[in-house]
Amino acid sequence: MTRIGKAASVYGRLVNIWKSRNISLVVKIRLYESLAISTLLYGTELWPLSVTQMKQKLEADHHKFQRILLGITWRDKVRNEDIKKKTVSRKLEDIILKRLGWLGLVLRMDNSRTARQAAQWQLRGYKRKPGRPRKNWVDVIKRDLRQMDLTWEEAEELANDKAEWRQRVPNAA
Repeated sequence: MTRIGKAASVYGRLVNIWKSRNISLVVKIRLYESLAISTLLYGTELWPLSVTQMKQKLEADHHKFQRILLGITWRDKVRNEDIKKKTVSRKLEDIILKRLGWLGLVLRMDNSRTARQAAQWQLRGYKRKPGRPRKNWVDVIKRDLRQMDLTWEEAEELANDKAEWRQRVPNAA
């Protein structure tokens, strides 16, 4: 994924900061989250990520970056849960669920708006190739909604009440 490469580039440019003993861990973590994580997750509200991509690629790099930040190598045999406790960081999956907040904005739009039409649009008369179809944005959103015990129709109703949407959906806007 190109985003991982870009985040690694940003992270690598700050290697002097990560190795510095004069900078506190709190400051390093804030820099990491504001620079590297924001680069890594830029535009995720539109990515049709599969669970495999999420777990294996993004989370693995997130842990790798945190290990470097703490000065821990794989030889130290420190569990990822322990690293998360030391850095007090959220799982990337929780951060990425902000796309549901963006969904609320789209569902509140007029039907004449392009973003609203794109969320509901389906290609008619197209015969797909054999095999499992690729994930698209709507499929991923529906999967995320199922994790919250919501259907698409329930989400449309819930999104109309902005206060209720913010209360029910994590990171909602």
